[in-house]
Amino acid sequence: MENSYERIGQCMKDLVNQWFVAEPLARHAILFIEDKLRERNIFGELTLFHYHMFNGISGDIYQAAAAVELFILASDMLDDLQDGDAPFKPWMQAPQPIAIHVASSIITLSQQALMDSVTNRSDSEALVRMMNSQLLQAANGQMLDLMNEIHTEEAYLDMVRMKSASLFVFACMAGVMVAGYPWHDTVAEYAAELGISAQIKNDVRDILKWDEKNDFLQRKRNLLLLYMMEERSDEFEWISDYYEGQLTVADVSHRKEMFLQACEQSGAILYGSVIGRKHYNRCLELVGTFPQGKAWQERLSLMLNGYSANAPTTQKSFR
Repeated sequence: MENSYERIGQCMKDLVNQWFVAEPLARHAILFIEDKLRERNIFGELTLFHYHMFNGISGDIYQAAAAVELFILASDMLDDLQDGDAPFKPWMQAPQPIAIHVASSIITLSQQALMDSVTNRSDSEALVRMMNSQLLQAANGQMLDLMNEIHTEEAYLDMVRMKSASLFVFACMAGVMVAGYPWHDTVAEYAAELGISAQIKNDVRDILKWDEKNDFLQRKRNLLLLYMMEERSDEFEWISDYYEGQLTVADVSHRKEMFLQACEQSGAILYGSVIGRKHYNRCLELVGTFPQGKAWQERLSLMLNGYSANAPTTQKSFR
C-alpha cells in the first residue's frame, strides 16, 4: 500500500474530471479535494486495507477507496456548513449555494464511482445497498447530533454508533465487497468499535482546545462533558449552569484554565481515554479472530498510529 494515499487522491481528481464537465463545478471540486488531501484521512486506506485482507484480485480498489473519500469530503463540507465553525475552509469561503451544490454533487459522484468499481452488476448493486444503508444510519446520527438534546452517556454512544461508526463500517465493508465477499458481520462489528474509539479520542483531543470548535463553548454534548455534568459537584456547577443557559459565553470565555482544571480533576479526561481504549482494544481483539489475525492486528495498529501522528486536531468526520 506504498503511496496509497497519493493514488487515492489522484483517483478522486480523475473522477471529478471525468464526470464534472461544467468547468466551475470541476474547479471548485478540485479545490476542495486538494484542501482535504492536506489532511491524512483514514477512510480510503481502510477500504484498501480490507481489500488486501480479503485477498482481493479484481475490481478497481483505488476507485472504490476514492469513492469512500469523496463521500467523507462531502460529509465534512456539509458538517462545516451546518456548524459554521470552520471559516477558513475553501467551501466556507465560497458562496453557500455553490458549496452546497458541490457537496451534493460529490455525494452523487461517490455513489457512481463505487458502483463502477466492480464489473458484476449484482456486486455493484450490493455495494450501493450497503453504502446507502450505512449513510442513512449516519444521517440519523447526524440529526441527533444537530439537535443536541442528548443527556445520557448511553444516548451519546448510541448517536456515535449511528453517526461516526457507520462511516467506518462503510469504509471497511467497501473493501471487503470489492474483494468479492458479501457483508461480513465481524468486520461490521469491529469497524463500529473503531469508529466509536475514534470519536471518543476526538472528543478528548478537542475538549482541550479553547477555540470556536471547542464543544464546551458551543454547548455541544459529548461523552466527557456529560460525565462532568453528572458529577454535580459544587466545584463544577458552573459548567452545568452554562449548559442550562444560566451563564453566557462572555461569562465563561475567560475561564479556560478553570475549565481545563475541571476536566482533569473530575476524571473526565481519564474516563474518556479509558472508554476509547476499551473500544479500540475490542476492535483489535475481533481482528485477531481472522486467519493470520496477529499480522493483521499489527498492520492495522501501525496504520492507525501513523494516521494519529499526522491527523489534524479537528477531524470533522468523527464529529
